[in-house]
Amino acid sequence: MKRIIITLTAIFLALSLCTQTAYAFQPDEAYTYDGSEAVPSTNVFQVNTIIDGTVMGCANLKSAQDIFVDSRDWIYILDSGNCRIVVLDENYHCVRELTEFNYEGTVLTLAEGAQGLFFQESTGYLYIADTKNNRVLLSDLDGSVKKVYEKPESALLDASVPYAPRKIIVDNMGLMYVTSVNVNTGALLIDSENNFLGFYGTNAIKETWEIALEYMWRSILTDEQNAQSQYSFQPTEFNNIFWSEERFVYAVSPVSDTIASPVVKLNALGNNVFPGDTTFGDLALFQELGDTAKANEMPLFSDITVDNEGVFTILDTNKGRLYQYDDSCNLLAVFGGIGAQRGLFTTPISIESDSKNQILVLDADKNTITVMNQTYYGKKIREATVLHNEGLYEEALEPWFEVVRMNANYSLAYVGIGKAYMELGEYELAKEYFKVAGDRENYSEAKEMVRSEKIRESFAGIAACVIIGMVVILGYDFFKKQILKIRKAVTAKKGEVKR
Repeated sequence: MKRIIITLTAIFLALSLCTQTAYAFQPDEAYTYDGSEAVPSTNVFQVNTIIDGTVMGCANLKSAQDIFVDSRDWIYILDSGNCRIVVLDENYHCVRELTEFNYEGTVLTLAEGAQGLFFQESTGYLYIADTKNNRVLLSDLDGSVKKVYEKPESALLDASVPYAPRKIIVDNMGLMYVTSVNVNTGALLIDSENNFLGFYGTNAIKETWEIALEYMWRSILTDEQNAQSQYSFQPTEFNNIFWSEERFVYAVSPVSDTIASPVVKLNALGNNVFPGDTTFGDLALFQELGDTAKANEMPLFSDITVDNEGVFTILDTNKGRLYQYDDSCNLLAVFGGIGAQRGLFTTPISIESDSKNQILVLDADKNTITVMNQTYYGKKIREATVLHNEGLYEEALEPWFEVVRMNANYSLAYVGIGKAYMELGEYELAKEYFKVAGDRENYSEAKEMVRSEKIRESFAGIAACVIIGMVVILGYDFFKKQILKIRKAVTAKKGEVKR
């Protein structure tokens, strides 16, 4: 069986070489992971459109910092260098530019370097994090400001730390989640009347022996000695946050030795529901380098977006890479990179997804938005993944086989095929596919099922033998008794004749 699997894999790889030529124009070197090893992959996304001033029909962007895409696929751009908001329709044409905002008879303008933007479709209002002006503006699409949110009054907020809102999201009840510069205790939860309700989603500290030891020493040392300590295990602030339709908050943070994970999915209580052992992006490879790692190799997770099927994508600005995962944190694709060509980026700063599951990447240096759509290969991965996650393993077989045909290195496909065969009761086949995928847990389960099946088959044979044996023994006793009766009867008869 192992030889059959290896032969099939070789055939699929040969066929995939023919298929991959269709995507040879892509400049990025796509890859995925086989265990902890990065392996080449067929391109999952390709460039559809590059949005610049010519496409938009207005002035070029300048150091833009944030984008938002609504359900109509309209795009809202925080063009920080030009201190304006640009609104594009679904055809990427500029339909509105906001450079001035009217508030109670006063004209307000954005300070250069504003960082956050959110559009609430239910109300039609824009929330703008005007960072250097230390405020959040609530404005309609005509530039009429309804409210100006400055720093909330609360004893829980350090008066010595300026309020500098960076990113903002708003939930279905109108509560604002605001990240502010130099605030590492989570997002500020603020209601529509600017009342501070508390902090949300503080990054969990990693539980390591070094931190436990430091806690012990700090409990012994004086305050003066603790102040001189150069070791810190403070949580880091969020780089970006995202509100999903399922009412979860996704967030990314700077990579740190002290926090449990730089990528989290937070529930209503602010607790991370992602598996605790998940390693995102190329973080595992960076950690393997240890002291030899260079600063520009450190992942910088700057943004995250979630599409309408629960697939989320995180952006590593340092490498220009995008890492796409399903809701179970299985890595689906890696694409992008640093460079001047189409499909590569210089300073990617923000990402969004639209209703067609396209990825939009805002480049603050190129002053463009790159729109990337799924290739045929990418669509097959998505189709198989959605079916797989819905528990429709048998239905996912066809797209999984198509994925393997195009990329024999795709481990997740072998896992999907293995689970489909488990569902069909083909445990021996499932075991071999799990083995190719390197999935020890599922391999062990399939192996146990094969063993159980053999035991059941053996038990049936043994039971049949026991039953036959019992029939033979019981039949022998029965016939033996009958023969003895006959013999006694014959003997008795003979006695009577002699008399």
